[in-house]
Amino acid sequence: MDVQPAAQIITTSPLILKFAPPFADARTGGRGDPRAQTRQVLPPLRRRDIASLNPAELSRYARQISLENWGREAQERLKSSQVLLAGAGGVATAAAAYLLAGGLGTLRLVDDSRVSLSDLNHQILFRERDLGKAKALVAQQRLQEINAFAQVESQVKGLTEHNLARLAAGCHLLLDASNSSPTGLLLNRAAVKFGLPLVHAWGWGMNGRLFTVWPGQGPCLACASLDNTSRHRPALLGPLPGILGSLQAFEALRILGGLRPALLGRVLIFKGKDFQFSERSVPVDPGCPVCRDLFPVP
Repeated sequence: MDVQPAAQIITTSPLILKFAPPFADARTGGRGDPRAQTRQVLPPLRRRDIASLNPAELSRYARQISLENWGREAQERLKSSQVLLAGAGGVATAAAAYLLAGGLGTLRLVDDSRVSLSDLNHQILFRERDLGKAKALVAQQRLQEINAFAQVESQVKGLTEHNLARLAAGCHLLLDASNSSPTGLLLNRAAVKFGLPLVHAWGWGMNGRLFTVWPGQGPCLACASLDNTSRHRPALLGPLPGILGSLQAFEALRILGGLRPALLGRVLIFKGKDFQFSERSVPVDPGCPVCRDLFPVP
């Protein structure tokens, strides 16, 4: 596959519509003008690269296309987009399923783990006959069945400093569903380096959280100082990954379709014990070792 380095995705072409700043105060983590919730904000896609929809796709995505502030243009942008997904567990496969059903063009899934019996209570893409098989390969096959118009790629390997640039090449958005602190921070550094949005999801027990990074427009994952303690096979209630994966896909669809990211500068927290959602604002950390150069002091 002929791909371009991820660093070349961002362009200064006048055909690219950038953010309409300021839609939020990046340094304070504020949401800014509430009218910006529906302002169209286009991710880094060159107009000439936007694919058109065929009649079958127009019918398939009709209910999405009919949404206010979505339409055919957003759907075509989604078809033209490519996403790197770290993980093939419960959160990752739930997010992947909804992204592909919604019309994502290409999904590149990276995971080096294998299906175990204890995965089956919360990773509903897998079956008993899949035990011992590489999750990435099984997920690729099952996810491809969701939408023949999409392309699903898989890599049976872990993300590292050495392979991330190659795996992220040509992508427009990064998804962290790894439940791994080192992987999440690695993706965060890549997002800042390549100027790509990153949607992070993390689940444990009955709780979970989501957070969106868009370099230069708000805080990064390192600014948020989240509790990223790695948990080896953490206890969790089965539906939790589905909840988080669905929300992660929702935010990714918003961004790729050209809508304002909802979780920029905000951590969305789900507490399943009380069935409550809450949030906290996250300001840009002026001393952040990852993104401080994107926010020069006046």
